[in-house]
Parts: sequence; C-alpha cells; structure tokens
Amino acid sequence: PPTLIPPALHINLRDHRKILTVDGRVAYTGGMNIDDRHLMGDGKDPGRVVDVHFRLEGPVAHTLEAAFFEDWQRITGESRPEPIPPVVTDGEAICQVLTDGPGIDLDKLKMILTGAVSRARRSVHIMTPYFLPPRELTGAMQAAALAGTEVHVILPAKNNLPMVHWATRNALWELVRNGVRIWYQPPPFVHTKLFIVDGRYMVIGSANLDPRSLRLNFELGLAVHDPETVARLESHFVETRGRSTEITVGTLKRRSLGARVRDASAWLFTPYL
Repeated sequence: PPTLIPPALHINLRDHRKILTVDGRVAYTGGMNIDDRHLMGDGKDPGRVVDVHFRLEGPVAHTLEAAFFEDWQRITGESRPEPIPPVVTDGEAICQVLTDGPGIDLDKLKMILTGAVSRARRSVHIMTPYFLPPRELTGAMQAAALAGTEVHVILPAKNNLPMVHWATRNALWELVRNGVRIWYQPPPFVHTKLFIVDGRYMVIGSANLDPRSLRLNFELGLAVHDPETVARLESHFVETRGRSTEITVGTLKRRSLGARVRDASAWLFTPYL
C-alpha cells in the first residue's frame, strides 16, 4: 500500500491473490480477505461484507501452493523450499489454476473469460463487486445475448467504492440495450466473484472484472469443470437474482442530469479504477 515513510507511492502491480494452503494438501481460495468485515461477525455491522470462499483438496492444493511460492520468490527474492509431494488421489472435479498478472501471464484471464463467453450456448452468469470489463469481454457478452444466450450479471446495489459504482452505471446502457440483463442485489455489500457458463464450467478466485484486476494486479483464478459443483453455485446465483432488482434502459434514462454527469465523469477514470 502507499506509504509516506518510507516513500512508496506505487498503486499498481499489487498482489491481489487470495491463497491459503496447508501441507500442500488442503487449500483455500476465492474472494475473501482476512478481515473482520469479511467474516461477517456482528450481523448488524453496516460495513460487513458477504463473500464466497472455497476449500479444496487433492492435486490442486499442491498447484496453489506452487503459485504462493512463485509470489514469495518474486517479492522476497528467497528460493522456494522443497515442495511437499502432491496428493495423487483423484477428486470429484477437474480444476485448473489460472495465474494472471503484468508479466508472462498478462491478459490470460481476460482471454479465457472472453473465450468462454464466446463458446457459451445456454447461459452466462456473472456475479462481481466491480464491473468495468474490457471491450473484448463486453463485445463477447453482447454477441452472446444477441445470439440467444442468457447473459445475466449481478452487481451490488450499494458499492463500497462509489466511484466504481458510478463509472459502471455509465457503461451499462450498451449492454442492457443489446440483451444483457443486469441486476442489483440489496445490501450488505457482496464481494463474491462467480463466472459460470452453461451450468458446467466456472471460474472463481480473486479477480474482479475491471482494468485493475485484469491488467495491473497479480490475480489468481480457478477453473472448475464439474456439473455437480457448478450446479450448486448456479443455484446460489439464481436465488440471489430472485431478490435483486433488474436494471433496464428506462431505469438508466431516469437518472437525473447531475447523476449522469457524475457517472460520465467517473467513467473517464476507468483505466485506473
């Protein structure tokens, strides 16, 4: 984080990954930060955050541990220790760790997500706290919707970063006009990141759909190929959508002039949000 003493004003190239591994055999990843607000705690706390996190066992835990030590070596310069032999027992799902960052993995997640949307035949379901996707991804979403694929995006009705919320609202009209359905879920603030395609494939992890996550941060995603597991998360998505409010072209047109100017002004800063 930026500090004055010692001087450090860098705001890019952040490590935004969330990895916890135990003996290379059990791992946790997803969207949750280690913070009282993310643990819900007092249900009356107005600053509490709702999230979804995942516990994994098997060979994928070993791969996540390797991703951790790549970060450790990059940040500290220390060589990684001898790895614990991976667990070879097959699990219930096929998982693939996706590292992304401003290095050899640049734009990897963006390309994977765009490709997945382009290949969707039935549905694309996205839940994210911050939504300023690159043009390639918005184009794929609109093309999928126009071709008859069900494309739904759930966002927080009240964001913890108001400027991101305003910039997002300025850009929604193009998606809504071309058949992408946008929903605002009520508070408390939901930090969950889900990307589900055709009820069979999903990407979970740390990345938001914005320029900072997909271009400037070191992020980690986990692709899961398993209909049963994905179906459980899709049920959560559908249940959340049922208590959310859909945003229409009419809703966006009814914004006051002041709100439109504010949203458009925030949108100019999209590359930095």
